[in-house]
Amino acid sequence: MADNDMTVLPDITETTSADVDGLKGEQVGVFDDALEERIAAAFGKISSGDVVTLIAEAERTVVAYAAAASAARTQALNPALPAADVRAARHRMLDAEFRSDRMQEAVRRLGERLAVVRREEEETRRREAYAQALAQRDVLAAELAEAYPALAERLANLVARIAANDAEIERVNRKLPDGALWLADAEMIARQVQNFNDVNTPVPRITLQLRLPSFRYAPLEPYTWPRPHGVGP
Repeated sequence: MADNDMTVLPDITETTSADVDGLKGEQVGVFDDALEERIAAAFGKISSGDVVTLIAEAERTVVAYAAAASAARTQALNPALPAADVRAARHRMLDAEFRSDRMQEAVRRLGERLAVVRREEEETRRREAYAQALAQRDVLAAELAEAYPALAERLANLVARIAANDAEIERVNRKLPDGALWLADAEMIARQVQNFNDVNTPVPRITLQLRLPSFRYAPLEPYTWPRPHGVGP
């Protein structure tokens, strides 16, 4: 074969050296162990928000490792590269591939961890709500036990006396003395209403609508008001 028929390979030694230096520069910080340490710590006490952040960082790092491995592989396969540089590029390729696989596994396990942490946070919220509701219930129960019996009895006594007076006023109004004005009952005066039986907006009467359950329930006396039949004020 004549010399002028030989295929001459371009000299790419300088370009290759620049590429290697560039790759090393790109890897600065990419293979930092700080992220892996934070991921390891995530399997201790951590918030779900922090786990979500770690997953996003790990996913970005997987992409970066894959790109670094691809670049290192391209250089390791370069036939113009010196043997020592080939070994170095191959080492970087294998290291980046391993770290990419390791980080991909971290993403998977962080996803599982996220589910656990969210369940734990939800359980914490439920327990806090439970404790708060329980404490408030006990305060209200004590207040009800202290206030209601006397208050209900006082109201029942008052309404019973008003009802008795209403009956008396009704009798008086049927036979008013000469020149006397019709008497409104006590509830009308107190509430300043003209008529309980307005066609458009009837006004509920306290003496008729009020229900005060007995504090200590008894089948024959379920209400403090209305009074059981035959029981006076």
